[in-house]
Amino acid sequence: MRGKLSKFTILLCVFLLIGFVGFATGQKETKAPTTVSIMYGTPWKDFVQPAVAKFEKETGIKVKQVVLPPGTNPDQKVALDLAGGVACDVIAVDGYRIPEFAEAGYLLNLDSYLNNWSDWNEYYEPMKKMVSFKGKHYGIPLDTDVRMLWYWKPIFEKAGITMPWQPKTWDDVLAAARKIKAALPNVQYPLYLPVGSKMGEATTMQGFYMLLLGADTPKNDRNRLRDWNAGKWIGKSPALLRTLQVYQTVFVKDKLSIRDIYYTPDVWGDWRRAMIHGNIGIGLGGSWEFKEFWSGAGVKVPSEQEREKLVGWAPMPGSGVPGAPKIVSISGGWTFAVNAKTKNADAAWKLLKTIFTKENFGRWVAGAAKVSTRKDVSEMASYKQDKYIAAITKLVAYTTTRDTYPGYSKVSSYVQSATEDILDGKTPQQAMDNFYNNLVSEFGKDKVTVIK
Repeated sequence: MRGKLSKFTILLCVFLLIGFVGFATGQKETKAPTTVSIMYGTPWKDFVQPAVAKFEKETGIKVKQVVLPPGTNPDQKVALDLAGGVACDVIAVDGYRIPEFAEAGYLLNLDSYLNNWSDWNEYYEPMKKMVSFKGKHYGIPLDTDVRMLWYWKPIFEKAGITMPWQPKTWDDVLAAARKIKAALPNVQYPLYLPVGSKMGEATTMQGFYMLLLGADTPKNDRNRLRDWNAGKWIGKSPALLRTLQVYQTVFVKDKLSIRDIYYTPDVWGDWRRAMIHGNIGIGLGGSWEFKEFWSGAGVKVPSEQEREKLVGWAPMPGSGVPGAPKIVSISGGWTFAVNAKTKNADAAWKLLKTIFTKENFGRWVAGAAKVSTRKDVSEMASYKQDKYIAAITKLVAYTTTRDTYPGYSKVSSYVQSATEDILDGKTPQQAMDNFYNNLVSEFGKDKVTVIK
């Protein structure tokens, strides 16, 4: 009896000692999370809030929502919160920021979750690439856009250009602009091509990239700003030179556009006003412009039927050189990502899955007239009801994203400077040489390559 009691006593002491040590070292019993937080902008309230209600009901976990009011810069807000270590568990992140934030260790690698989520197979490959960095995925694409050529139908009719307009090469685009200039000399911008530093990223993305991507074969990143295999920025290439030659043709040689509109205090509003007032024949722009040509110009938006009579669009063609793409586009877009410092990763993922069900995402993207980031939603009857959105979604198959490796913002500023060099009278070769030198000065010669 004494032996049994001794063993019992010893065991009891051991358990008490373990409990005491656990208490003394601050260890706590692991508990299921009771809250999870999410931060997003006001435009996404109708998308997020129905899913939040469903999530809370199904899991019993309370969601703390931080909804940014109109006028707040969500990109700046999330960057500051991440840097300060106070970001929510789930955050809205502009797609171009993914590489920068992932490199800094701010975002959670979601591959272990995505690999077991069948819906991930429905996302377009370019959209998956937008949320990736070094082969890993850090977000779910929320919305996107595409870019194309817009044209003003009354001008085309007066210039005798056949519609619907379907240019096959850059020469077709330039030929149409020359025809407009000859027939309608009062049109100041037969071809509107974003240029210069005042237009910022629009110059890079909606102007320069839309030429660069079609300037050469896509093989080995010949038509990009970065050689991803070599891990270097491209300082000189045939594609860069051909792109700058188009800028020279438009602004210097053929004078298919004057410069004034690109340097006004309201560059966005003035481009839209110039379009709807018949002062632009062809313009490189984005899918959102179908409504914003009017709303951005401060006037009442006509009905869709009225707009269709006034403005048309065409896919942007490639240059026509051997191997070049026949159609190009480039896309941006917002994503939802998870803070790498979250203590509730599983709960954050469950919230994302609830938000991004086919039903919830399809309902919202169709109602908001946004370009879908996933294939199955693009086939929904409610989505196809908007004929314009259904038509431009076809461009998602041709689109790509920017070369947003850390340091991209500097590269983009050098692109804008290169286009200004053309306006200042430098040759395309001189502008490209300056671009190369800027890259070398910023990143070092070993981080910059030349493509022959």
